[in-house]
Amino acid sequence: MFVIILSSCNNNENDETIEPVTTDISISSSESLISWGDAADLMQKLENAISYNYGIALESEIEKQLSFNADTTQVIATIAFKIENQSVYNDSNSTNNSVTIALVKDIENPIPQGVVLSADGPGNTYDLITSVLAPGYDPIEAPDCNHPEFGDHIDELFDNELNKNVFRFYMHTSPDNDRCINFDRQRNEIKTYDQSPDNLLGIENEKVVYKWKFKLKAGFQSSTNFTHLHQLKSVGGSLASMPMYTLSAKKGSPDKLQLRYAETDTQINVAEANLAAFIDSWLEVTETIKYGTSGTYDIEIKKVSDGTVLFTYSNASIINWRADASFVRPKWGIYRSLINAQDLRDEEVLFADFSITEIE
Repeated sequence: MFVIILSSCNNNENDETIEPVTTDISISSSESLISWGDAADLMQKLENAISYNYGIALESEIEKQLSFNADTTQVIATIAFKIENQSVYNDSNSTNNSVTIALVKDIENPIPQGVVLSADGPGNTYDLITSVLAPGYDPIEAPDCNHPEFGDHIDELFDNELNKNVFRFYMHTSPDNDRCINFDRQRNEIKTYDQSPDNLLGIENEKVVYKWKFKLKAGFQSSTNFTHLHQLKSVGGSLASMPMYTLSAKKGSPDKLQLRYAETDTQINVAEANLAAFIDSWLEVTETIKYGTSGTYDIEIKKVSDGTVLFTYSNASIINWRADASFVRPKWGIYRSLINAQDLRDEEVLFADFSITEIE
């Protein structure tokens, strides 16, 4: 009987130990003391103040932590290699891996608290909207009256991209119209109005920030006449029928997203961009306006996914108040012409996280 034993010799080359890569990771801060108003303000200021250096490592290989003391008067920010990468890298200088920042709560000048309307899940959507924008009244202008078999034209659903519930505004080319009042147009909007709380109404010499998110689905079609998504409208006086500001999509070559402004009874375009850049992405809008005859206006629209700014307009001296006006109200939704209905399709526009904040 033959017995064959197979053995291998040690190969010194294969047993060589891989030396860790030496590099310096560090953290620093432009501030040694931060005054903060609320949690969101604090985190934003920390983000702005703290800088990280990853050396030749990847950010994904790094662990960053913020450790607050019990009364939130101090935070220690640290940087380190993740456990699974500690054998891959050798930090050449571990003395710069933490920074301590003192924190002071600003009691005298707290951050203004806005009113927020966010979706909370399917069911009772109209009740939710009403409870925030006009408790006990009706801030919804939907085409339900002419299309009752469909049901509510605003509902809620979970959105995987935002990882939260959002509002869905429906519009059908037929039979939807404008509240069974106007039949050459369609309206599905939410608003504040004279039954809303005072802090949701813009008044003269007041500065207000409006924020919201929206998404136009792939294939979105707009009218050659008008397809409005947001308006700021005066209430009272002879110019009440003409919106002061309008964010609108318009069919053309190419289609455009337009910001329109009316000082009196005529609107003009003050800014526009190709609509294609805004399609099929969640967008976040921040609109800041000071109401008055010497007013200011700023708007920024950016992609939620990466913060890319797609649209801006700013005016430091503009008339934002009309004679005999009582207040200005915001509106959001879909308001479009049916004059060229062949340009349109049934639409579902998504909205999320409406907020109104008075800052002066």
